[in-house]
Amino acid sequence: MMKLYNLKQYIIYLLGVIVMISCQSKKEDKTPYNILFIAVDDLRTELNCYGASHIKSPNIDRLANNGIRFTNAHVQQAICMASRASVMSGVRPEKYGIYTGEPVTDVLPEILTMNQFFKQNGYNVASFGKIYHFGEDTKNQFGSDFIKPVSTWEGMGYVTKAAIKQQSLNTITGRGPAYESAKVHDTLYQDGLNTLNAIRKLEGLKKDGKPFFMAVGLTKPHLPFNAPQKYWDMYPEASISLTELKERPKNTSKHTLRTGGELGNYYGMPKLYEDIQDSTAITLRRGYYACVSYADAQVGKLLDKLDELGLKENTVVVLWGDHGYKLGDYGSWCKWSNMDIDTKIPLIFNVPNGQRGKVFKHPVEALDLYPTLADLCNLEQPAQLEGKSLVSILNNPKQKLKTKLYAYSIWPHNRWNYDKTVMGYSVTDHRFNYVEWVQLKTGEVLERELYDHKNDPKETINIIKEHQYNDVINELSKKLMLRKETTDHNHGFKKLR
Repeated sequence: MMKLYNLKQYIIYLLGVIVMISCQSKKEDKTPYNILFIAVDDLRTELNCYGASHIKSPNIDRLANNGIRFTNAHVQQAICMASRASVMSGVRPEKYGIYTGEPVTDVLPEILTMNQFFKQNGYNVASFGKIYHFGEDTKNQFGSDFIKPVSTWEGMGYVTKAAIKQQSLNTITGRGPAYESAKVHDTLYQDGLNTLNAIRKLEGLKKDGKPFFMAVGLTKPHLPFNAPQKYWDMYPEASISLTELKERPKNTSKHTLRTGGELGNYYGMPKLYEDIQDSTAITLRRGYYACVSYADAQVGKLLDKLDELGLKENTVVVLWGDHGYKLGDYGSWCKWSNMDIDTKIPLIFNVPNGQRGKVFKHPVEALDLYPTLADLCNLEQPAQLEGKSLVSILNNPKQKLKTKLYAYSIWPHNRWNYDKTVMGYSVTDHRFNYVEWVQLKTGEVLERELYDHKNDPKETINIIKEHQYNDVINELSKKLMLRKETTDHNHGFKKLR
């Protein structure tokens, strides 16, 4: 009997060893994921898959249907260069003062950027279009597989003679008209050309066999709203409506929104947003929508190529917008605020054999992209990263959260003069957006804002003075204080004094 018992024990032990070796073998044999990293300029969450049925975005919708869509994702600053620098470095913009066009590698030479990280880990790295800001998308960042983006605001994004002539007439800013439509092929505009080059590169990467990190930066729907005529035709003028949010949020200060800016730099556009006529606003909104569908078409070409080459089964695809956008909302245009409409972005992950058609509604940050991609690829994360991995959420978006999630954003006014800089700090949870406007030099809180997304999802009323929210205000204010204490805000302003 004892011998039989020992034999059973031995068999169980032997089976366990076999299973362990088998699992270890599978783990070792697993091919590393490829990464297709798609950054879309000025893309707000006005997409079909985000509930905007009037927008034609079938390819981004396809990506969402095959992956996980985040509905409460926020950038760390609602401007191109700072948002992108934060994502690619994994560091918050206020930590080192990257608020404008300073190259990450100049301000943070010790930082391992996302593309450098993957290159260091044996990945083929390639870039097409705008990933950082135009001045920093260089061969030093991406190696030889790099196509330099063409700056649309230098007039290179126009194809019609009329638009090019208008650009030459703008002697102040050198920018042409705010929109253009032409009966041309997609590749006559830069996003179509960059996508074509990216597709060709995918063929080479497939043959090479090494894991790759490919970054594709689509410049549309950034101004100017230039897209082939067929995309404009998707949105007849009669179908375009003006925004319902025509007034500034109630009980807000001068810090909340800008009254003029980027749009006024284009030929024929008023300097002040209040002077924009309804007919012009309709055309601008139509142009933005056309550019969204143009960008969506390029996304479709990339997804189709992955499928054609058999790369889909082993490629993580992530699509994100570098910030939100206003199209006349609150009487303002473009970005540059701590309002939800400017900080909230579309964020979609598609992981091979992962969750499909799922939604995660709690706040996450664009800062989380770097650690998430590193984690998905089983790579040790650099110590610099300030975001968190979202892999557990990607595996189970319906899980019960152990801790409450928050997203933080900033917006600096007078950032060129430290003595006068007013910094707007915002924190968002599952329901509220809380903002403090702080005199950076003295630390004095000048203004505060609170928006209740449950009762006021479009942020039309600042309820900071309503006493029933005092507990919420205290909680979120402490969160901001803790965030500020862990960040050296003055570091990045020393050079500006």
